[in-house]
Amino acid sequence: MNSKQSRVSPGFYNPLIFTLFLCTTCSAYAQTMSPGSGASGTPPPPRLERPDERTPAQQQAESYEPKGVRLGGFLLFPALEADEAYNDNVFAVSSGSGQIGSFLQLIRPSAELRSTWSTHMLNAYARGNIGFYTAAPAQNFQDVSVGVDGRIDIQRDWNTYGGFSFNRKHEDPGLPNTPTGQTGVTIYNQVTGLVGYYQKVNRLSGRAEFGVDTYNYFNNGLGIAEGVVPNSDRNRIEFRESLRFGYEFLDGYEIWARGSLNQRIYQTPVDALGFARNSNGWDVVGGITLNLGGLTTAEAFAGYLQQNYVNQGTAPLQGPMFGFMANWNPQKELWIKPYVRRTVNEAAYAGDSGYLSTAMGFNTSYNLRPNVRWNALADYTIADYQSFSGTNARYDQYITLGTGVMYLPVSEFFVALSYQYVYRTSTQAGLDYGQNVIMLRLGGRL
Repeated sequence: MNSKQSRVSPGFYNPLIFTLFLCTTCSAYAQTMSPGSGASGTPPPPRLERPDERTPAQQQAESYEPKGVRLGGFLLFPALEADEAYNDNVFAVSSGSGQIGSFLQLIRPSAELRSTWSTHMLNAYARGNIGFYTAAPAQNFQDVSVGVDGRIDIQRDWNTYGGFSFNRKHEDPGLPNTPTGQTGVTIYNQVTGLVGYYQKVNRLSGRAEFGVDTYNYFNNGLGIAEGVVPNSDRNRIEFRESLRFGYEFLDGYEIWARGSLNQRIYQTPVDALGFARNSNGWDVVGGITLNLGGLTTAEAFAGYLQQNYVNQGTAPLQGPMFGFMANWNPQKELWIKPYVRRTVNEAAYAGDSGYLSTAMGFNTSYNLRPNVRWNALADYTIADYQSFSGTNARYDQYITLGTGVMYLPVSEFFVALSYQYVYRTSTQAGLDYGQNVIMLRLGGRL
């Protein structure tokens, strides 16, 4: 993981930093549009660098990373980005349904404060993502994210950690849980909290985590007529608890087992169609983590998951659970990052209880020059839905392809160009679509 935190331990994982590392030159819009971009719930193996044999003067001359502003024991990283994009199918409809193309202007201010202490860690951030559609103003959005995360080091390989964030988000048309056609944007607030404990004694390690997410959706007038439940019926709170135990049988080789529980409680116990959406679930997996000298790190796991619904007669959503993530560095300038992940997700479609999401793909980045970076991604995602009655067999498949290049004339300024293609097929008629998004990015940072 290309972490910009100070001394990240195996007990702490920041999914936002990992996402940024995976897709440095892809646009923020392209990342939100990818159905396979969700977090897997399992920390990735750490990204380790090849030894740098350059002199300090050479490293400084060839570095185009932001320097930050020193504030005592912290570094402040402010940034401002302005993007211009074109989406040829804003509402993600089929070719025969009257596709609408539109330009999109994005303004993205951000500020990150990162500690530089030798022990402990404290980071804070604030980010905005404001979008204006020229031909589809109903899809305009104003996303905001503020949060803090940290770690208290008790001793070496022994710490507690946690984080808290507030996020105002939107759902793009074409992704799971969004209706098709010219509709208003779905906006919601998500509040996330996480606390954890990690300790390693000799070759044995243990980790305990507790997390909570609350979701509150704004009314946008959509409902059963559009094939989804009203937004007020989606408000909920989700709890997660997990325990993981590992054994490092060789230096850099660890086997581990993890068990997790979750509870999903809706503010409206019975939705507009009379279905009770509350559920609880569990999963048990075993895995292995490898560190092959920093050139390759990988983690793989497999097990079983089950989500049980309180609605009478609804079958559990269950099946194998598995995942894989790796960082492969065959050359100093080249990183290849394959992944596979499976999660249980809540469904917003009328009559559906949830769906299994299975995503697989890879991200790759290559430094053509110290200040010219190329990136590409490929993702294949399956959304396998289950209805409360057991009669609906909706099955969606997404293919996402993207590429981009970033040029930094100086470390404080960059210009980038990216392209993404998304294609969905569905067992429900009229829901197939293709979409092309091209984006020009201009940004400044310190």
